[in-house]
Amino acid sequence: MKKTIGILITLLVASTSFAHDGGHGPKLTDTAKQGGVVSPVIAAKDANIGKKADLVYKAELVRSEDGTVRVYFYDKKMNPLDLSKFEKSIQGIVETMKKKKMSKTPFALKLEDNAFVGKAPKPASKPFNIDVHVKEAGKELLAAFDNLD
Repeated sequence: MKKTIGILITLLVASTSFAHDGGHGPKLTDTAKQGGVVSPVIAAKDANIGKKADLVYKAELVRSEDGTVRVYFYDKKMNPLDLSKFEKSIQGIVETMKKKKMSKTPFALKLEDNAFVGKAPKPASKPFNIDVHVKEAGKELLAAFDNLD
C-alpha cells in the first residue's frame, strides 16, 4: 500500500513540475510555417496571467540537432513581421527542473535574415522550457515555449 501511494505521489509531482497555470497567453492552434513550435507572444509584464494575457504576436521556435535555435515572429494572422523595430540581439533562457530545483541558463540570439538565431545550451533534463525575451519600441515581450523534449 505504501509503495502504491508513493508511486502515485511521484507521478503527480512529475506531471505538474512544469505546469504554468495554462501557459503564457492564449492557446494557439496555428500550424508552424518552418516546422517548429508556435507560441503566443505577450507583454512580459503579463507572464503570470496565463490564458488571459493579451496576444501581441505569435512566434515560432525551430531547433536543430546541433543546438541551433531560430525564432521567427509573426502577426496575429501568421504573416512574418518586419523585425526592424526589434532589438538586434535578444535573450533566450533554457529552463529545466532537476531534483525540484529550477535551473535557468541564458543564451544570446541575434537577428539574421528575418529570424533570431543562437545556440541554446543543452538542457539539464527533459522536458524543458525556452523563454525568449525581446524588446520592440520600448515594450518588453515574452514568447514562452514550454514542455519541449
